Amino acid sequence: MASRISPVTREETQDKELRQLLQEGAEGWWRDTEMFGVIGRVPDLLKKIVPVFGAFFGGGRIEPHVFEMMRVKTGQMNDCAY
Repeated sequence: MASRISPVTREETQDKELRQLLQEGAEGWWRDTEMFGVIGRVPDLLKKIVPVFGAFFGGGRIEPHVFEMMRVKTGQMNDCAY
């Protein structure tokens, strides 16, 4: 199932900071281009929420298997393809 909101891609944006955040979302610890791309439709929101995600989820604060279960459950609740 495709997402209902088309995610913005790095190639589509001229905003260098947004492009960098989308790349980090794809290649960094989060590895979720769809969610970052959808939030990136409102660039200021993505720019503000990524540090919150990093503070909450990054740095090994949540065990990897628990983190993955959270992602799966969130995808299930939101009826997305993840």
